[in-house]
Amino acid sequence: MGGLDLFLALLLLAGVWIALPVRWWPMDVGMTLVALLLGVAGFGLYRGAAWGERVGKAVAVFTLVVGCGLATTLAFTAAGLVGLYGPVGQGGAIILTVSAFLVLPYLVVFPAAQLYFLLPSSTKADAESREPKADAESREPKADSERREPKADSDSREPKADSDSREPKADSDSREPKADSDSRESKAEAEAEADAEEKP
Repeated sequence: MGGLDLFLALLLLAGVWIALPVRWWPMDVGMTLVALLLGVAGFGLYRGAAWGERVGKAVAVFTLVVGCGLATTLAFTAAGLVGLYGPVGQGGAIILTVSAFLVLPYLVVFPAAQLYFLLPSSTKADAESREPKADAESREPKADSERREPKADSDSREPKADSDSREPKADSDSREPKADSDSRESKAEAEAEADAEEKP
């Protein structure tokens, strides 16, 4: 990303100081300032300096604002020339429209793409810087919940004890009918044996 910034800085300087035939100080100073800012941001991004991303984002926002303003001004000026001067103004309007289209890729599309690629890395860095805080905060409630868990376990054990004490009663109740049915079966078998012995 830094190499593209450096290339764009050189392209702007060459366009302003070599390609433009007439000197006009607002254009010369403004575009030279943008080129220098792009050069500084490109150097920081290329070297991987800690300040490179911050400066790169700031320069991209500044360049995007300047580019949008310049393209809009050129488009309105072209429309004004056609509206005021008709066919005579069309020649100037064509030149201004071509200039606006030449400005768009370098001063609008490129800074927007640079912001797109630089912003996710800053959100990742913010998320990474917040993770230790979140880990520390998440550990504290765990300690509180661990302290509270034994109380919950003791509370949960008491109802189980009640349910355990109820279960033997239910078992004893269920065993009694079994005992009655077992004794009835054994009595029936004993009577059947007694009858079998009496018959012969």
